Amino acid sequence: MQKLLSLLALILTAFSYAQQVRHIETVNEAWYFHKGSLETPFNTDETVVWENVTIPHSWNTEDILDDEDGYYRGEGWYKKTLHVPQVYENQQVFLLFEAANQVTSLYVNGQTVGDDHIGGYTTFARDITSVLKADKNEIVVKVDNSHNDEIIPQAADFSFYGGIYRDVHLIITKPVHFEVANLGANAIFVRTPEVSETEAKVSIQSKLVRPKKGNYYVQQSLFDANNNLVKHVKSKSTFGKDTYSEFSIANPNLWSPESPYLYKLVSEIVDRKGVVYDKIENPVGFRWFSFDANKGFFINGKQTKLIGTCRHQDFYGKANAVSDEIHRNDMKLLKDMGSNFLRIAHYPQDPAILEMCNKLGFIATLEIPFVDKAAANEAGKQNSINMLKEAIRFNYNNPAIVAWNLGNETTMKAPESLGEDYVKHFKNTHEALAKTIKEEDKTRYSYTVFFREPAYQDKLGIRVTEIVGYNKYYGWYIEELEDIDKNLRDLVKRSLELDPDKPFILSEYGGGADPRLRTYNPTRFDFSVEYQFLLHKAYMKAILNIPEIVGANVWNYADFQVEHRKDAVPHINNKGLVSATREKKDAYYLYQALLKKTPFLAIASKGWTNRSGIEDSEGANIANQPITVVGNIEEVELFANGKSLGKQTFDFSTATFNVPFQQGQNLIEVVSEKDGVTLKDVAFIDFTLQPKNLKSETNPFKEIAINVGSYCYFIETDNMDYLWMPDKPYEKGSFGYVGGDFLRFKSSRRNNIGTDVSVKGTENDPIYQTQRIGIEAYKFDVPDGTYELSLLMAELKSKGENVMTISVNGKQIWNAINLKQTYGPDRGVTKRFLITVEEDKGINVEFNAKKGDTRLSGIKLRRVN
Repeated sequence: MQKLLSLLALILTAFSYAQQVRHIETVNEAWYFHKGSLETPFNTDETVVWENVTIPHSWNTEDILDDEDGYYRGEGWYKKTLHVPQVYENQQVFLLFEAANQVTSLYVNGQTVGDDHIGGYTTFARDITSVLKADKNEIVVKVDNSHNDEIIPQAADFSFYGGIYRDVHLIITKPVHFEVANLGANAIFVRTPEVSETEAKVSIQSKLVRPKKGNYYVQQSLFDANNNLVKHVKSKSTFGKDTYSEFSIANPNLWSPESPYLYKLVSEIVDRKGVVYDKIENPVGFRWFSFDANKGFFINGKQTKLIGTCRHQDFYGKANAVSDEIHRNDMKLLKDMGSNFLRIAHYPQDPAILEMCNKLGFIATLEIPFVDKAAANEAGKQNSINMLKEAIRFNYNNPAIVAWNLGNETTMKAPESLGEDYVKHFKNTHEALAKTIKEEDKTRYSYTVFFREPAYQDKLGIRVTEIVGYNKYYGWYIEELEDIDKNLRDLVKRSLELDPDKPFILSEYGGGADPRLRTYNPTRFDFSVEYQFLLHKAYMKAILNIPEIVGANVWNYADFQVEHRKDAVPHINNKGLVSATREKKDAYYLYQALLKKTPFLAIASKGWTNRSGIEDSEGANIANQPITVVGNIEEVELFANGKSLGKQTFDFSTATFNVPFQQGQNLIEVVSEKDGVTLKDVAFIDFTLQPKNLKSETNPFKEIAINVGSYCYFIETDNMDYLWMPDKPYEKGSFGYVGGDFLRFKSSRRNNIGTDVSVKGTENDPIYQTQRIGIEAYKFDVPDGTYELSLLMAELKSKGENVMTISVNGKQIWNAINLKQTYGPDRGVTKRFLITVEEDKGINVEFNAKKGDTRLSGIKLRRVN
């Protein structure tokens, strides 16, 4: 029988290739773009400027990151000349857009094609056959990302970039074909209603375009991972109705995170003679799964803790016009992290993401951008429903998906504050979307993500899905690290008391980390890499020990661009485990140690290659600083410059060594062994050893830069990794501040040291965001000589008038400084002075207030001679 099936497969394959069915190509090249409004779609005005662009494209790659508030939201126009190849007689021609944000109008040869597509994140197709010419065809696309009360998202903590930012495909079929231009742009729906280790049943729904007369059949051929034909069935189609095909196979290879085995389903339309009119391929993964509110998630009968991240689709400097290669690389990095769970947030993403979820074994949830607030009125609700239908139908055949999410933090704009009519509309929107999920797909779960307390959603009547998720930032916006376990247990308990059968997912948690900020004194909301590491360690201890948390998603996989954000890196939400350009942060290595099944060892902070410190004592010639190692083995040995510092046993996959750093390059090696395999990781660290006594002859002072008003080191990554040290009070023989206090930002949601301002005129915002206010002096007990003194200042969110004068060793160097008046508010200012030190006086920089308060953000001192 197997030989017969193999022979049939060869015949079918050869016959299909001979007939060359369904032509698909991208048409991303040679587009022209105009940003702004045009009166007519085929504007021939020569004064209109058109830019040559390639799709994917967004018009917000630069203004999303500049110092000006806001970014362009309006019309953008694209045009190109398209030559359509004549592949078939009486061919049907379609344009398929993977996504364009957010209202898209299509014109071909001066004629409007179809209705405007509403929604910026779902795939859609249009039939352009009737308006085509034999030779050149002028394609014009208008895309508008303006705010629209009837289109979600209404508001969110991400940016709504405009443009045709995913691929555009030209699809050519014969007149008889599987549907292309339908809601969701998918014609085949693969269901596996019953799966076990011994048998799998398959049901396939096919949507056809065919004439009323004639006999047409749908052939379904299932191939295994080695391209062997497993099953072949043929079903007769009926005009005006979908065609259903059913079969079963014995002893299926199961799909799971550990073994993501994929079959291939080839769907073909044929006539009585076996002539193939159309052909589509889809992945098939045989699995069964369930959520249990008390025991967790089960796949193929195996209890599996779901641990992973959320993901946005952008990349630094590209907005959301990101290549398939970047998307696929992201998924490889997540797989290498040990993740088995992905929340595709907050909207459907590029098809490459789910392709990799299927291939690499990710359990996935997918959602629509119903964020913060519902779209206005009944039309807005229907737009949301259509968006959900498009998302489900297009992505239906991905075995990775286990749940469809109807929204995220939808009560961010408190419904009761918007009136009774809105509350009713808001509730109805949730109910309609939850109903739509089950109407569209009975094989997966419905899901909603909240952030306020469970009782709040219960009172509104919007806990209407089968699964609930909660976004909670304990240890970041509220509470401290030591409270995370208690807070999570209380939250889960409150949710299950309301709905004992609703599984709970921790759908977001985390905290920000600017890779340029490092510290040995981490505190909440300091944006240091070290605090983020401790935060995730505390969360993972709790998550792994609370069985009722069936899954958890870090917010976020990668840093992403948000125009209105004013954190350590303005316009960037830096809660990612990797940076916006995909450099790994320390917490990424922690997750590898906790989640990977294969032996793993790493120096967590090996990315911090440029460090400094004050020597332990005068003449010691070393500065001891901690190094944290992560791994999933029993113990590890650390070597510093070839000398062993002994072995340590891992505690929750971490071990910390006190390392004596010396001036210059230091080689740090960690070694361990598991199952006969030697594991090793190395770090090369350039260390600047600052003298304990600045007048030291054995380690003479050369240069120092101080991040005033901060416990953190700061690395100027755009300036040869120039390093700024944390601030400290003055000690005789050394350096430090005299008087003053931290600039404090009064807020219950964050550490009150520093402020959240996008500082103009600099890329080094953290230097200016922390300051000493009311500072009296900054002293350096340096030897006689000539020095270059740099002072960094900014007036941030200040009230009233502040005027000061600065002197060095009693000599005035800068008089009547009014930063706000002279340079403008929230602008960084650097002033450099040449200072001569004589008579063993050292350097005493004095700050005298004439009005208001003195302030200092940073200070740098370099010996010239």
